[in-house]
Amino acid sequence: MRILAVDDDPVILELLRSCLGRVGEYELTCCDTAEAALKTISGTEMPFDCFLLDIMLPGVDGIEMCKILREKTEYRTTPVLMVTASREPTLMQRAFEAGATDFISKPLDGMELGARVNSAGMLNASLLREREAQHTLAELTALTKLKFDEGINLGIPHVSDLLSLENHLLRLPAGCYAMSLFSLDVVGLRAVFRSVRPAAFRQNLEQIAHAAIDALQDRDCQIAYAGSGRFVGIVMGRARMDNEKIAQAVSERLQENWEPELTGVAKAPAIRVESVTSQRVWSGLAASNKLREYLNSADPLHGLADDRSDNLFERMQKMVMAEDK
Repeated sequence: MRILAVDDDPVILELLRSCLGRVGEYELTCCDTAEAALKTISGTEMPFDCFLLDIMLPGVDGIEMCKILREKTEYRTTPVLMVTASREPTLMQRAFEAGATDFISKPLDGMELGARVNSAGMLNASLLREREAQHTLAELTALTKLKFDEGINLGIPHVSDLLSLENHLLRLPAGCYAMSLFSLDVVGLRAVFRSVRPAAFRQNLEQIAHAAIDALQDRDCQIAYAGSGRFVGIVMGRARMDNEKIAQAVSERLQENWEPELTGVAKAPAIRVESVTSQRVWSGLAASNKLREYLNSADPLHGLADDRSDNLFERMQKMVMAEDK
């Protein structure tokens, strides 16, 4: 099991070497900064199986490094254990939102450390077996048919399905939070669904999700694809959302990065962003209930593109097919 430990305290690194370095089943690599660790990761041919990250690192801290790791395909599910002396709930919440798997408290206890690392090893082995057992996306989509009105977990940082977003809200510590609830609608997506294969339809959703997160990159946000061409999401903080500006930013990013050969659609779709409600202070439970209420009470014809949108996408598909011939 290859472990990368990152801590700026040489005493902690020496303790880790003492506890883990002597065990034959562990291959321990130590770095004193996140920057050095990221260079080590880039330069290694074999991926690491577990990370031990001190939260309070100089420069790029442990939480930011965890985010960077989760953006790398090979480390989206790798166990990340945060090492900290803090008991601050907000700090721990930020770490979990960044993708942390577990915490180890300072001062380090040898037995606890060994138990947590063993658990991480078992988790990593389980994930590896699961990945080996899975078919590729192309094989899966050839065997199954996506449903237009069902949500999908796209496996993108800060993007989930509706149930995962609700669980995130319900896990928030008791209290009230400044947050905005919003929806993002994709115009004419039903026509796309009718005209492309499942893998290409998923590519449409993924490119839209990436554009939305990129447009909201300066905000603490989470979004979920709820089905029928609609994403819903939350933005933490007191700042008001400018829905028109966000929709424009998403559209600009889609136009810049749209890949017709993957999506099966010649041009990026139009985007609409609207607030779920004007209320901006919520408990996690109330926010979860409001999103569910909003989706349940939405226009029953939502997702049925108007004739002009359908015809537009049908014409686009015919143009693409004609070019292919």
